[in-house]
Amino acid sequence: MNSNPDICHVCGMAADPAVASVEYHKMFFYFCSAQCRETFLENPGLYASKPAAEQREILKKRTLHLAEPPDEEVTKLLTSYLMDLMGVKQVSVESERLHISYNLLQVTEAQIEEALTEAGLQLDDSWRERLRRSWVHDTEEIELKNLTAKPGSCCNKPPPGSMK
Repeated sequence: MNSNPDICHVCGMAADPAVASVEYHKMFFYFCSAQCRETFLENPGLYASKPAAEQREILKKRTLHLAEPPDEEVTKLLTSYLMDLMGVKQVSVESERLHISYNLLQVTEAQIEEALTEAGLQLDDSWRERLRRSWVHDTEEIELKNLTAKPGSCCNKPPPGSMK
């Protein structure tokens, strides 16, 4: 059984045949980019159950601190580079602060930080910022895992069918 090979299951855009498909529960899923494929592989249960068009948006707004303020040319390139990531909605830079809004179902802060590193920018490496980023990564991971969890019984109600 196959999902629609023309549509990316993560973002709903046209799938790219050059990006490798993924088999999950005897179904093949197709993607528009390596980023969408990576996002799917991190939480396949979240994306396999519903097509991208049926998924809601989880908007996150974060501020990342850079090691030093970028000059105007680097700021323009950085903004353009980040806006090309799937799920990024808005980017602005004020001195060494990078303000970014994104859809958590399409990109995580960890992926954004990885893109910044690939672009040659350094994040603030103080213990406070490393701790904050680690906390955000864990929080986002837990939020995505909770979205894939099936609803269970409530703590004060027995599971359905147990009281016969």
